[in-house]
Amino acid sequence: MPSDDDFDLFSPPGAENPFTVYDDLRGGCPVAHSSKHGGYWIATSYQAVDDVAKNPELFSSVSISVPKNAFGDDLAERPPITLDPPRHGPFRRTLLPAFSPRQIKALEPSVRDHARELLSGIVGRDRCDAAAEYAKKIPSRFMARMIGCDDDRQDEFAEQMRALLEANEMAEIQAAMAVTQPFLDDLIEQRRRKPGEDLVSCVLSAEIDGRTLTDPELIGALVLIITAGIDTTWSALGSSLWHLARHPEDRKRLVADPALVPTAVEEFLRAFSPVQIARVVTRDTEFHGARLSAGDSILLGMPSANRDSAEFPCADQVDIGREVNRHLAFGVGIHRCIGSSVARMEMRVALEEWLRAIPDFSLAPGDAVKWSTGHVWGPRRLDLLLGSPREE
Repeated sequence: MPSDDDFDLFSPPGAENPFTVYDDLRGGCPVAHSSKHGGYWIATSYQAVDDVAKNPELFSSVSISVPKNAFGDDLAERPPITLDPPRHGPFRRTLLPAFSPRQIKALEPSVRDHARELLSGIVGRDRCDAAAEYAKKIPSRFMARMIGCDDDRQDEFAEQMRALLEANEMAEIQAAMAVTQPFLDDLIEQRRRKPGEDLVSCVLSAEIDGRTLTDPELIGALVLIITAGIDTTWSALGSSLWHLARHPEDRKRLVADPALVPTAVEEFLRAFSPVQIARVVTRDTEFHGARLSAGDSILLGMPSANRDSAEFPCADQVDIGREVNRHLAFGVGIHRCIGSSVARMEMRVALEEWLRAIPDFSLAPGDAVKWSTGHVWGPRRLDLLLGSPREE
C-alpha cells in the first residue's frame, strides 16, 4: 500500500521551504496514505488531484476537512463548498453577482488606497512583520467591504475574524465562534431589513432544494466565505513577500518591470499554493494504484500537484516569467474558488504598492518566519529588514 504514515497535515516539517514536504511523497506514489487524524489518503500528483476534483459523484464534498469533524457540528455545513451536484450549482450562482468583474473593478481603488495607508506606517522603519502588518490586513479590510460592514465597524470586524482565523483546536474554534456569531447575527439582521449587493444579502437570498438556508447553513456559509477570503490571500501574499525577501534578483526584476507582477502572482500561487481540502470517497474503488474504501477521506494536495514535474517544467524552481501556468491553487472542477479574481487583484495591487514603496527588503536574521499548519499554509509571522542591505 502506498504510504507515508508519518505525514501530518498539521505538523509539516520545519524545512526552510515547507512546500517541499510533498516532494518525496509524490515521487513515490500519486496517492499516499497517512495514519494521522484517523487516517486519510493524499492525492499528490497533478493528475490525481485533477481526477478527484472533477469527479464529485465518486468524491463527495460532504466533508472537506481532515479529520471529518475538525470544525465541529456548528460549522459542519458550509455551503456551497460542502454541497454536491445538483444542489451545488444553484447556490453558487446566487453568489456570482458579488464577485462580478464590475464589483471587483469598483473595489480595486479602495484596496490600493488601503495598501498605501498601511505602507505609510511601515516606510521609514528598519523592520516590520509583513505577515501581520500588511498581508493579513489587505484581505481583512476588503472582505469587510464585501460583506457590507459599515466603515466604522471594519476594525471591529477584523478583530472578530482574527480570533477565528488563528484558532486551531476545537475548543479555540468554539470560543472564537461564540464571539464572532453575535457580530454576524447583527449583520444578517441588518441585511434582512435592508438588502443590498453585498455578500450577506446574496447568501440570504440563496436557496437549497427550493428553501432558504437554515441558521446553521447561513452562518456556515458566511464563515466559509469570510475566512476563505481572508486566510488564503493573507497566506499567498505573505509567501510571495517571503520569496522576494530571499531572492533579490526576482525583487529587482519586478521593481524594474511592474507589468510583470500579474505573471509573477500566478507563479507565486503555483509555487506556494496555500490551500488543500478533502473529499469523502462514496464507494470502494481502485484509484491511481490505491484501494480506497467508502467513507475514506482523501486530501487534495494542491501544493504537491503544483510542484509536479510531469505538468510543470522545472517545477521546483520559481520562475516569475513562467508563461504557461495551469496551476491548481484555486482548485478545479465545480468547486473552483469563486473568489479567484478577487484574490488575484488583491495580490497584484498589494505587491505593486509594496514594491513601489519598499523596493529593498530581506529576511531578518534568526527565526524570521512562523508558518501556519493545517488546511491553509502561509507565514503567520514574517520579520523583514527594510531598506538596502546593511553592508551597503
